[in-house]
Amino acid sequence: MLLSLLALLACRSPSPSDTAGGSTPTSTARGDCNPLDPGQCLLPFPSDFYMVDDPSTGTGLRVSFGPTSLPENIDGVQMAPDFWNELDGFSTLGEVLAHLPQATLAGTIPWDDIGQYEAADARTVIVDVETGQRVPHWVERDVFGGDPDRELLVLRPARPLRHGARHVVGIRGLVDAQGAALPPTDAFAVLRDGAQTTDPDVERQRRLYEDVVFPTLEAQGLPREELQLAWSFTTVSKEGSLGRSLWMRDDALAWVEEQGWSYSLSQSEEVDCSGGEAIGRHIEGTFTAPLYLEEEDPGSVLTRDGAGWPYRNGTVQVPFTVRVPCSLLLDPRPGPVMQFGHSLLANQDEVGWGNVGDIANATGAVLLAVDWTGMSDADRGAVTTMVVNEPDRFAMVPERLMQGYVHALLARRLLAGPLGADDALTVDGQTLVDPDQTWFYGVSQGGVLGGGFGAYSPDVSRVVLNVPGTPFTLLLARSTGFSPFLIILQTMFEDPADVSVIIALMQSLWDPGEAAGYARFMNDEPLDAGTPAKDVLLLAGVGDALVTALGAHVMARSYGAPLISPAVREVWGVPAQEPPWTGSGFMEQDWGVDDAETAVPAEGEIAVHNVVPWTGPALALVEHWLVTGEVIGTCDGACDPD
Repeated sequence: MLLSLLALLACRSPSPSDTAGGSTPTSTARGDCNPLDPGQCLLPFPSDFYMVDDPSTGTGLRVSFGPTSLPENIDGVQMAPDFWNELDGFSTLGEVLAHLPQATLAGTIPWDDIGQYEAADARTVIVDVETGQRVPHWVERDVFGGDPDRELLVLRPARPLRHGARHVVGIRGLVDAQGAALPPTDAFAVLRDGAQTTDPDVERQRRLYEDVVFPTLEAQGLPREELQLAWSFTTVSKEGSLGRSLWMRDDALAWVEEQGWSYSLSQSEEVDCSGGEAIGRHIEGTFTAPLYLEEEDPGSVLTRDGAGWPYRNGTVQVPFTVRVPCSLLLDPRPGPVMQFGHSLLANQDEVGWGNVGDIANATGAVLLAVDWTGMSDADRGAVTTMVVNEPDRFAMVPERLMQGYVHALLARRLLAGPLGADDALTVDGQTLVDPDQTWFYGVSQGGVLGGGFGAYSPDVSRVVLNVPGTPFTLLLARSTGFSPFLIILQTMFEDPADVSVIIALMQSLWDPGEAAGYARFMNDEPLDAGTPAKDVLLLAGVGDALVTALGAHVMARSYGAPLISPAVREVWGVPAQEPPWTGSGFMEQDWGVDDAETAVPAEGEIAVHNVVPWTGPALALVEHWLVTGEVIGTCDGACDPD
């Protein structure tokens, strides 16, 4: 992959990118850059500085980056803001960035002691203005750029923020390596101290600071004279983030109801189950689904009407794989559907993994898989080219993932409907598919995206997420799998802070295509009237260098999934509980590899990511939980090699 990336860098195109259709409001009376940080246009990020009034949105606001607000690459190509300017706020799980040169982490909140966020002398706070509650978070340095002078301070929410809510950030007491307090920027000092200014962009913010920012922080015990930096930002509304995805889901179901199903089988193989095989039938085929992309091919984005909403653009043929376990063929009866989610930039062939077949055979489940459109093997080239030439078209990834969610949803409806009555899925007239029971089983990327699909699907009742995490932008810094793409960004953008900002920008677009945007709606509160709450089983490992367990911790807090006791370590906000119990649960394994203290991949001799899902205790827990919904203890004590 690295050789391919270097070749693309050598032949990159300097032409400006095509951007989203339709018009979005921009400010003509405001500069493109926030004056609070003269060294980086978008900092601090995210910020209400970049919001304008728009009564048509869920928040009454809309993001309004200017034509030159986003970073410019080494070829002089300016990132266009159009996709972001469609939003009515920022991600509910995105990182919060600031640049205070020479700042150390002394006295800040570490990832392994998040409870410090409540301390009276906390040096950083994020406050929900309406509720007056502090947001649990931890603080770290961003090491993407490799230049200490341009490393950003990162505040990472430990669980999702409320949608459509204004938040205030306050920073105080930070010191340099010699222990000296850091000064505020000139523009912030003007606002903090009530000084006069001739800068209209500073003056324009004064009322917001006096009415909201400073009173909110003072109520938390942060006097304005102590502040080194403070600002506010608004999170995206539920409709503004998930509205398109949910509309596509409901429209696709209505389309099938109206048009009926069209599918064909291209392969059907059967083996003799008397030899101890797990899988007795392997079936492949395609079905017709509505297309909501401008084009079927990788790299496309959603269609947009005059109001910015998607519309049907013909149809697309969706390949699928079904595998029937021998336990159903030898004792014909309806079995639950177990939808499978594959790993990073791979494809549905991974449903053929032996351990997955063993789980299906043990539980009597019919396996179903489609590709994760948007992050499958077919998308690999388009994603790489986008990162090299047009990072402002990153929307193509989550928008194709929304199309992929439609494919997964319809594949299950097909299997529970006419395909389940097909000769390929029956024995002597007995269907092998239970139309009323559906599980989801995802591994790695399948766990990340499955955290979104599990909440999105009205059919799935139980969700198994192996070595998962969210949000994606938390995972990237700590993943060896991101290294080739980081090389591209570091090559294309001279300022390391630009790399950090670009990655932070991605999350607001990514939310509706991964677990982050749906994290509050898995089982904490209903996504909508037709989508019930789901139970979730999480399996993760300390020291995972591909998908950090810190992302699984965010999931566990969001889903109310207790740790199985005895736990290998304490996790803030995730209580340990003695099994058995019925509902969601979290198994964390310790293979002797420590999580890195900083935002880099863990290092160790064991590939934790590859062993966690397939241990005997993990498989025993999954098989029991899928059938019964009961969390049991399957390890001899804590889940470690000893």
